[in-house]
Amino acid sequence: MKKEKRKSLRLWSALLLFMALLIPQMAFAYTVSGDPQNPSLTIHKFEQEPGADAGDEGDGSPGQNAEGKAVSGVEYTLKMTHRYNAEKDAWVEESGPEIKGTTGADGTVTFTKADGLELGRYEVDETKGPEHIILNPESFAVDIPMTNKEGTALNYDVHIYPKNETIRKNVELRKVDENGEALEGVTFKLYNKDGSPAVDNENHAVPELTTNNDGVINVSGLAAGKYYFQETAVPYGYALNTTKIGFTIQKTGDKGQDIEVVWDNVKRFAENGTVTNYFIPTVDKDAEGEKQFDIDRDKVYSYNITIDTPKNIDQYDALIVTDELDGRLAYEGNWSVTGAPEGSFTFKQDGQKLEWKADPSQLTGGGEIVITFDAKIKPDAMLTPGETGIPNTVTLDFDNSFGWRTINDPTAPPEDPETPPVVTPTQGGIQVIKVDASDNTVVLSGAEFKLTSDEAGKNIIDTSAMGDVVEVNNTVYNGLLENLTTDNDGKFEISGLTPGTYYLHETKAPTYTDDEGKLKSYRLLTKPIEVVVENSQDYRSYEVENSKSDWILPTTGGLGTTLFSAIGLLLMMSATVLYMRRRKADTNEA
Repeated sequence: MKKEKRKSLRLWSALLLFMALLIPQMAFAYTVSGDPQNPSLTIHKFEQEPGADAGDEGDGSPGQNAEGKAVSGVEYTLKMTHRYNAEKDAWVEESGPEIKGTTGADGTVTFTKADGLELGRYEVDETKGPEHIILNPESFAVDIPMTNKEGTALNYDVHIYPKNETIRKNVELRKVDENGEALEGVTFKLYNKDGSPAVDNENHAVPELTTNNDGVINVSGLAAGKYYFQETAVPYGYALNTTKIGFTIQKTGDKGQDIEVVWDNVKRFAENGTVTNYFIPTVDKDAEGEKQFDIDRDKVYSYNITIDTPKNIDQYDALIVTDELDGRLAYEGNWSVTGAPEGSFTFKQDGQKLEWKADPSQLTGGGEIVITFDAKIKPDAMLTPGETGIPNTVTLDFDNSFGWRTINDPTAPPEDPETPPVVTPTQGGIQVIKVDASDNTVVLSGAEFKLTSDEAGKNIIDTSAMGDVVEVNNTVYNGLLENLTTDNDGKFEISGLTPGTYYLHETKAPTYTDDEGKLKSYRLLTKPIEVVVENSQDYRSYEVENSKSDWILPTTGGLGTTLFSAIGLLLMMSATVLYMRRRKADTNEA
């Protein structure tokens, strides 16, 4: 019995000894990571696009799955709120010095004992950071050591993975014309400040942008930074403006939690994202208010050059009007300008080239400026086959601070050309048909005429200064219009005459043969015939009658003349006899 009691006692002793050894081990059955003597805190900083998943919940351990892009340059400030007393296993509220550190290129910053990190609880703040992310305005707390949520591990090497949202902002630009109306169809390129193409949130280059019917373009998801829009094309009739329209997407507010777009305003045409396009000046020309104008050669008329000016004309660097007159036209001077101050234009002539240069600073935009000058068609001006008149186009060169541009450039195909005025020299002709007065079916050749501008017949029309304009019987005629002779058909024709009233003077009557076969002359016209030349009528026909003279004179040497000669001779002989007798009588008496 005693033997059995001693055996049971030994078993209980062994069991108690085992329990004594086991219980302390059970009391310390948790995992410890890191070095209590050298604690550390590592912050891994990432940025994510707006709306991205939050990721796994942090547990303080290294190697967690954290999506996003590492961010350098984020400053963290650690401030102790509680100190941990390891000997007493107690957390005591206590403030300590601030510790600061900034994430490196890999997006991490590690705080160690060397930085002043001690065991305790810290309030962690993001105090600085790059401009392209939104800093977390809320502080968070971290314990060193950190106990896991299961309470089974102590971590003296704590890793945390905070994320920041990448700044993204939609940017809207609005385009209007000089009257404030929405301007559709203006295209832009978007660049970073350094001139590289801007990219979207998927890192794709932002494509060329075109304003819609509200005059708006919208770019979504731009990251923080400095950018500029640059115009690449405008609808016809507007001036291209290549000024860089800069803007900045940036954080604002006390803690940098708000995002704003700040525009670089450009005086007169860009303000807070609304950009103005001004019309380009236009130029048109007319002759006496007409696009098709008929005028006599060598007669003065006026050209009008009309410039429609944009509202920003006074900001232009230069504006030049050039009129290169056709060689068949002549400048007659007397130029003037309306719609602009006196002295705002200067004039220069170089042969057929007329140039008016403006001082834009003196001009008022949004109205019309009209330059008027006198010209005429030269006397020898002729139209080439197919021409309806002599065209003359004016050009307008200007520099609106964005480069030179030419309107109505005759060397380039214009998009919307103005119709140049056409001046047509007026001219017409006459046809003269010489007929017998008693029988108009009988045409008379050989009649000669001269054409004068006066009824008295002193001013014969001279075509020598008219080049090849005037033709007589379809042959170019240079000289005085005299000795104009009717042909076998009894007529002659003159073309290319300036419209007006002229006078035909017959200088030699036609002849005829009478019934006895004798050549006789028609009566010569004693009065001129008034003829009218009309424009665009090649020949206005005039039928001129001549009547036969019908007089009869005795033939030279016939009976009548013989009788008269005999009588005369007899009288002469009688006078001689009487003279001789009288002389003899006078001699006897002596």
